[in-house]
Amino acid sequence: MTQTQAPPSALLAIEGVTKSFGPTVALRDCSLELAAGTVHALMGENGSGKSTLVKILSGVHRADGGLVRIEQVPLRARSPRAAVAAGVATVFQEVQCVPGQSVFDNLWLGTDGILRPSKAGDRPERARAVLTELLGSCPDLSAPAGSLSLSERQAVAICRALLRRPKVLILDEATSALDVATRDRLFAAVRNLTDAGGAVLFISHRMDEVTEIADRVTVLRSGESVATLDRDEAQIGRLVELMTGGEHLVQEAAEASDSASFGDVVLAAGGLNLRAGEIVGLAGLEGQGQDDYLRSLRAAGTAYVARDRREESIFPPLSIRENFTAATLREDTRGGLISARRGSARLAAYTGRLKIRLGRDTDAITTLSGGNQQKVVIARALASDPRVLLLNDPTRGVDIGAKRDIYALLRELAADGMAIVMLSTEVDEHLELMDRVLVFRDGRPAAELQRQDLSRSSIVSAFFQGPSQHPELSERSLDSPGQPPSEASVRPDRLGWLSSHRDRAWVLPAVLAIALLIANFAEQHSLLSVSAWPVTFAELATPALLAMASTPAILGGGIDISVAPLFTFASVVIEVMLLGHGVTSAFIVIPVAVAVGAAIGLINGTLVNYGRYQAVVATLCMNFILSGFALGYAPSPVSGTTGWLTALGGTVGGVPGGLILLAVPLLAWWGLSRTPFVRTLLAVGGSETTAYTAGVNVAAVRTLAYTIGGAIAGLAGIAIVTQLHQAEADAGFVTPFILMAIAAAAIGGNSLAGGRGGLLGALLGAAVIFLIENLLGALGLSSFWSEAVYGATLIIAVVFAAFSAAASRRATAANRTAPPNRRPSPIPTTPGTEAGA
Repeated sequence: MTQTQAPPSALLAIEGVTKSFGPTVALRDCSLELAAGTVHALMGENGSGKSTLVKILSGVHRADGGLVRIEQVPLRARSPRAAVAAGVATVFQEVQCVPGQSVFDNLWLGTDGILRPSKAGDRPERARAVLTELLGSCPDLSAPAGSLSLSERQAVAICRALLRRPKVLILDEATSALDVATRDRLFAAVRNLTDAGGAVLFISHRMDEVTEIADRVTVLRSGESVATLDRDEAQIGRLVELMTGGEHLVQEAAEASDSASFGDVVLAAGGLNLRAGEIVGLAGLEGQGQDDYLRSLRAAGTAYVARDRREESIFPPLSIRENFTAATLREDTRGGLISARRGSARLAAYTGRLKIRLGRDTDAITTLSGGNQQKVVIARALASDPRVLLLNDPTRGVDIGAKRDIYALLRELAADGMAIVMLSTEVDEHLELMDRVLVFRDGRPAAELQRQDLSRSSIVSAFFQGPSQHPELSERSLDSPGQPPSEASVRPDRLGWLSSHRDRAWVLPAVLAIALLIANFAEQHSLLSVSAWPVTFAELATPALLAMASTPAILGGGIDISVAPLFTFASVVIEVMLLGHGVTSAFIVIPVAVAVGAAIGLINGTLVNYGRYQAVVATLCMNFILSGFALGYAPSPVSGTTGWLTALGGTVGGVPGGLILLAVPLLAWWGLSRTPFVRTLLAVGGSETTAYTAGVNVAAVRTLAYTIGGAIAGLAGIAIVTQLHQAEADAGFVTPFILMAIAAAAIGGNSLAGGRGGLLGALLGAAVIFLIENLLGALGLSSFWSEAVYGATLIIAVVFAAFSAAASRRATAANRTAPPNRRPSPIPTTPGTEAGA
């Protein structure tokens, strides 16, 4: 590796770091040193290993080999939290904020323990100071982060890192979402950090930013650090040469395409006039808008091949033939029945054409190599007979032989008149295939290179510099083809009152509960009599406690469908194992029931968050296990009670026992809300990635949520015993409670996706269901109507929540702008590297 004069004192040293993902080698031999008091830029093409190195330094990935040292001490960060503790703070290109939480909470996310806040003092003052330093003024700290503009939200993420007072600050394309003024203030803050002895690892695709701020530049190519240059040596030509492998490897300008050989325009959308027989490439550094642009071109007469083959393209459980015919089954249907023979015949026509290597077409598609899987996916797209083929990095992860086969197919298709738009992260593919290339930068096409202008250096140079040469594309590049302006831009404030209630989702169930209470009172006046309260609260306690038990897992983005058999199991423990053996003391029974529930919740949380089992699978298995144990100990109802249980089913000191049981988890949750736990749990549910990279121990937070939910389910076991004076484990008794608990949580305004809600809403949701059932019973209607009405109520609540969330997004969409136009690079454009040069 080319190395200039060594830095005066290495604050961070990276020595021979390697990292592979299966057969893909991301880092081969990466070495560089960050000197204290300097800004060190890291540059390279797509796939050069920049992001992998950043994730290793920030604790997201672990290196396979090599050594990283900070202040001569080995850095073994096993998580982002550990990296922050060691003095490394990272700001990623993707804006990482939790939209539903306040600016203040976003700034300090990850600094606290799960239950104990950090000792950092003057938090509001420090928050205002750092935001003012970066934004020029301080936004409302209590405002939701989602109400800020894109630039402001990225500034909040940067301020979060600065508040950690890091020794090493990593800015991974962090300036891409900033406006110019904020970018300049960031550079001033960076210089303040380096003047104080810190170091900054700076990654940017903009040459003007690199030359303005960087003291040294290291270039990565194919996972290796090939050179480190001082500022005065870091000229654009030299950097491009290092990134591409040397000018002797640069392909000479290709012969110009004969545009007359192309047919008529077959797709006029997004500012692109695509002609039959033409292959247009989309290039640019990762995340510059080319992916969204390609997706926006999808319309009638087009076929789209996704980038992520496993997640978006193939159906792993299905056969090769079934994967091929999935989009065109109508071609194989006769008399309403699918003919496997016709499907096999159609696949055979493509097998030879695409050189697909397979055994039997009935084999699972996962038996094929990655390259042959991709060929099947392309064959499925071609089977729909499209006029335009849209390919999203189709040769990603396939071997060189399969690549050559795909290249030959694309040339053949173009020669037959098909129009092709292909996003590729490999420069060589653009040189080999494309008639013209759109290079994306800052979320839009910044340059259009014709065939005669294509060379490795021209494409890579366009990645990093120069004003947009294609304004008609820039203006409309990310809009859906032929669509009118978005609704948000036309009427952003309409229904704004809904958005103001997005964190008050309990309002609707509260209103419903009051309305139903009035209706019940009108039908049966005795409902509100003092004498009826003990019975009413005793009947409400069990379903409401189960709704609250299911809520903590939901708030964290998970789900627990074992709470119903868990409360039954707890009741069996009380009746069979305690009361049945003469153990009647409340000081033993209550702690044991709650502890049993908490232990089961802990097991669930451990399986989901540390064992990496899907939440539905893990808790469903626990559902069956608990049901089996409960039936084993109590195959028929087991009766028994004692004095305090009987009193708890009525009144205790004049207070309904059911009300006491309901108050316990609500008061406990209120106490937890005084700690960092509740807001951290909501942050995890709102944006797991943001919480994790900010330093939150996501697994521990979610596991505690499952444990708390289990403890509340144990309390529900006590409630059912106080009501019925028996334990019953029959499936017919338990099963209705499973869906009721989740339905009540949803009706109570808890987002089933996580990040919004609380136990109060779950209680109100359970009250709504209880009052519906009570009213229908008073009217003499069957239980069928009870199920139907509260099912309809659930649908209304979910629709209202979705409608409210959509209105919230529309109300703030005007602030969520694309990255603003940036001033053009001061570096002159190299002749011949931009369209029209």
